[in-house]
Amino acid sequence: MNRRTFFAICLVAAAAVTGAPVLAAPADVAGHVRELIEKDLWKEALAEARTLVAEAPSPEASTALGEALYRAGQIDQADETLTPVVAEEDAPARAIAQLGLVRAAQGRDGDAVVLMERAVTRAPQDPWVLYRAAGAARTRESAIELLKRYIVAAPGDDPDRIEGARGTIRLYVALGERKIWVPVKSPERVELPLSPLAGTGGGYVVEAKLDKKKKIRLLLDTGSTGLFVVLRSVKKGGYTPLSQETVFAGGGSGRAKSSRGLLAKVALGGLEFSDALVTTTEDEFDPQGRIHGVLGLNVFSGYRVTMDLKRGRLVLEPCSGDAAGAPYWDVSGQMLVRAEAFPSPEGLFLFDTGATRSMVSRSFVKAVPGAEIADAAGIHTYGGKVAGAATVRGVRLRFAGVTGIDGPVYTSDLTQRSRLGGVEISGFLGMDLLDGKTIIVDTRARKVALVP
Repeated sequence: MNRRTFFAICLVAAAAVTGAPVLAAPADVAGHVRELIEKDLWKEALAEARTLVAEAPSPEASTALGEALYRAGQIDQADETLTPVVAEEDAPARAIAQLGLVRAAQGRDGDAVVLMERAVTRAPQDPWVLYRAAGAARTRESAIELLKRYIVAAPGDDPDRIEGARGTIRLYVALGERKIWVPVKSPERVELPLSPLAGTGGGYVVEAKLDKKKKIRLLLDTGSTGLFVVLRSVKKGGYTPLSQETVFAGGGSGRAKSSRGLLAKVALGGLEFSDALVTTTEDEFDPQGRIHGVLGLNVFSGYRVTMDLKRGRLVLEPCSGDAAGAPYWDVSGQMLVRAEAFPSPEGLFLFDTGATRSMVSRSFVKAVPGAEIADAAGIHTYGGKVAGAATVRGVRLRFAGVTGIDGPVYTSDLTQRSRLGGVEISGFLGMDLLDGKTIIVDTRARKVALVP
């Protein structure tokens, strides 16, 4: 990605004559803030951006602060900072695009599309803008064009980001403008049994029917995006392969080769879809074969989703106008909520019913008074074993008035996930906190509530 210079030197001569202090221009200091963000030094970036706004307020300074707030996981604060800047006709392109990311995270997709188009118009060659605008393009053809322009304009950018862009291009070329997850039957109310996955201490399973009435068992996983399945389970279930891509997962090297394809039919009780886009792998999700894949909640978009874990049932109903609960944000398909390590600090966590035990990032552990990394832990997830995972003592997580059990949680390096998603992920809220509760997710209001 093209970067601005570290500090401006244009004022040196004037300072030498007048005796005035040497100051960096706001645009140049803002460029340094972005350098820090790219290096994952988001705390330093946030501190420098706040100082810049306080000492030399300008649209460029506020833009840098908005970018740093978003990277720090403070999404609504980024909204407050960027909205007045973007209200001006000549707002910086990056301010407009960053506010577009905020609107997408808040579920205001229509606003996000308009903002991204405006940002591209103002900065048609900025790779930072092009890459982010591609995620809000109105058509796949437009997204492909933006991603191709991004790759040409940013040959030295993060290799994982570039590989992700190339994978998206391959998929979109294969799909064209074909619609996916097309609703065939959408009852007002759907109720499905939720079965506990024996031996895991927290996972719950739903059953889905494919073409020719083939059945597969799926872990209900709020931490996943869409439908991931083992290839052998769908080969005779109406599956049509489309493209190969790299999935950036938590296990192994953090990168896993997978294929994407379409299932002719997927039915969950009375809810039925055609042309369901799925990600497949040849590796088993469960060595004992108890499940064939995982299912994310975005499949149930438009419903209020109730996971009654005590009674073992999943209920889909119309969203309500007065949804209660804590807000959540959707960033790169991740369902993110604010939680805290009681009594402090606070962070942005992945709400993850697919995780047996909660996990905190290495950087978050350092901020928790009295936390202590103990023994190495063997954690397996999609992609393989999580490198460098360990148990942590002295951390109790709290979310929506519920405090986790007084026991160890896991820790690992979540830098790659945070960098690629664009926001700091402090950890995962797992079933040690969530099991036994009734979880209510309103997918339109973007609220999640826990009922003991």
